[in-house]
Formats: sequence, structure tokens, C-alpha cells
Amino acid sequence: MDLLHRSPTAKTVVAAFPKVVKALQAMGSGAMVVNVGSDGKMRRMLDDPDGKVMSFVTSAMEFQGYLYLGSLHSNFVGKLNIRSDHPL
Repeated sequence: MDLLHRSPTAKTVVAAFPKVVKALQAMGSGAMVVNVGSDGKMRRMLDDPDGKVMSFVTSAMEFQGYLYLGSLHSNFVGKLNIRSDHPL
């Protein structure tokens, strides 16, 4: 919000495109991780649209049956069991 007070351009953009601003705000509250195969096809998608578990995921790494998630908004690393014998 500080940016809006200091920048006339930002005020103009917000006034002209309120739906875009609302969509950008909503994107920060959720998280989605997509696993893509070497053929470019989606293999698996994990989605937390409300960010109840973790929001704004910026990195994901699979290691030994777990998915580790990083976020610029969290002070922890998320760890999710993704083994095929473990229900999500």
C-alpha cells in the first residue's frame, strides 16, 4: 500500500484495472505445485487455493519420497509425504 501513496502511476493502474489487482492479491494467498514429465505433460498437481497449509510457494524439491516447499512468506520449509502408498 505504501507504493500507492508514493506513486501516481500505481494509483492510475489500480483505478484503471481493479480486477487485475484483485486477482494478483488472491494469487498470493494460495499455492500450487505442478510436476511435469520430460515429455512436457503434467504428471501431478497439488493445489492449496486458500493457502491453509502454505501460501506463495516459490520453490519445490522432491527428495526420497517427500516434497520440500519453500516460500518467501513463511519462516519454515514445508515437508509433504508424496510416496504412492501414502494418501494425500
